[in-house]
Amino acid sequence: MADLVQRLSKKRSVEKEKGQKHIDQLSNLPDSIICHILSFLPTKLSVATGTLSKRWKHLWTAVPVLSFSSAEFIGTLGSFVDSIGKFLTNCQAQNVYQFTIDFKPFLEVDEENLGTWVAAAVERNVQELKLSLNFSHVPTVRLPGRLFACRTLVSLKLIDNIFIDLPENVCLQSLRTLQLERLHYANEGSFNILLSGCPVLEDLVVWRILDDGILDMVINIASLKRLNLRNSNYEANHHGLLIIAPLLERIELSQNVLDFQIDSSSLVEAIINIHGTCDSIEAFDNLEFLSLSQYALHGMAFHEFHNLVCLETTTSCAQWDDLEELLHGSNNLKTLVYHIEVPILHRGHMCDKSFSKTVPVCVSASLKALKLTGFINQNCNWTFIQYMLKNAKFLEEVKIRTSSMLKKRRRHIRNMLNCPRASTECQIRFFLDSTGEEYRF
Repeated sequence: MADLVQRLSKKRSVEKEKGQKHIDQLSNLPDSIICHILSFLPTKLSVATGTLSKRWKHLWTAVPVLSFSSAEFIGTLGSFVDSIGKFLTNCQAQNVYQFTIDFKPFLEVDEENLGTWVAAAVERNVQELKLSLNFSHVPTVRLPGRLFACRTLVSLKLIDNIFIDLPENVCLQSLRTLQLERLHYANEGSFNILLSGCPVLEDLVVWRILDDGILDMVINIASLKRLNLRNSNYEANHHGLLIIAPLLERIELSQNVLDFQIDSSSLVEAIINIHGTCDSIEAFDNLEFLSLSQYALHGMAFHEFHNLVCLETTTSCAQWDDLEELLHGSNNLKTLVYHIEVPILHRGHMCDKSFSKTVPVCVSASLKALKLTGFINQNCNWTFIQYMLKNAKFLEEVKIRTSSMLKKRRRHIRNMLNCPRASTECQIRFFLDSTGEEYRF
């Protein structure tokens, strides 16, 4: 889009020098459409279009999307801050759709300026607001209280170096998306007050850091449909986690907790990468998609998932017993994605690990797709694929992602391709882990 502005300006200069008539189709569009087009540009470039012609001189002031990034600005921090203030002074948009401020490391902004900018956005009925304050070794900043009473706000994303200390009158009655990444909280009460002031919230992302001010996290949101919780530091152990969300459909957990509880009967998709135990595993009864890290596999292995159609896991042959138990409890599974980890003790050594003679029902009766990544020349890997080919009667497709080194093991590959298959329809394809490029033997 920036190139478009430059080409238009250059083209007009050339045609003016040649005395040619130029039909400006773009400028013939209504102001509202031109402003919509400009809304896809960073604000700095949007302002630059004012030099194209008299018609364009003030159009940028009505653009409803304001985006300021220090990474795109050449000059001092003071001039960058001044440029934001000048633009907001000239902004004529009555309603702002998006408002974004992105500060990169080694820059910082004081609370007064930040408060003024946020207030200007709130006054213009902002719908989507994002503040990314990626400072380096500077104190956190507070946000003005009026932000948390903005009735038009639909999406709020707060990232880095922001201190949340809220009054009890939070009212974000239209907010549907809330993203809180690497923030500090005055206490658990401030976090709870923020969530309680969002009565129609559907998407919540919380990215925690060490000593963020919260020990036991409680998420109690009746309208919540999607939840993503993670840690910046996997060494950080938080005490507990309680989730009460009856409409929750998707959850992603990537953090360390001593224990967690989930009160929901609507979950259909879960991505679990967590160190800890779940005291309410029945919340996962209706899952259709489940992704488990090697740390979470054991805790889920002995549960039954009657509706599960896709299972993704990262593990090694050392946890095949857990994987087999999980397959025994997933009778309707159709897709298995297995990210192979090789135990350090197995590297360069023989492995005699095998599966039991009792084949899981899903393997023999429903499995249609098998996807493997990290496949290398280890006995356990060959054992796994041969077991699946021998027992999966309805298998249609096997995709194996491996390193280029495996291409040298043509004898092993030929043996695998020629081994007995329970399914005559099964096709085996190989891809490079590094590029995803398919190669044939």
